[in-house]
Amino acid sequence: MKKRIRSCEGKPSANQYSNGCRCAGCTEAWRVHHMEDRYGKKRKSVRRDTPIVEHDAFTREQILKARGMM
Repeated sequence: MKKRIRSCEGKPSANQYSNGCRCAGCTEAWRVHHMEDRYGKKRKSVRRDTPIVEHDAFTREQILKARGMM
């Protein structure tokens, strides 16, 4: 089993938890940090979520019209 690095010395934080401190204060700070990270950030939209439709292929009607057959 790994040895714990060093405690938070009375200043609990999520960073100290990630460094190995498992006191109640650091554990609570890590839990709060994790919840903020999970629910607090708005995810960025991706290109597929945009409402503008971009066609990636021609339809039969477009091809016939371009050839002058329609």
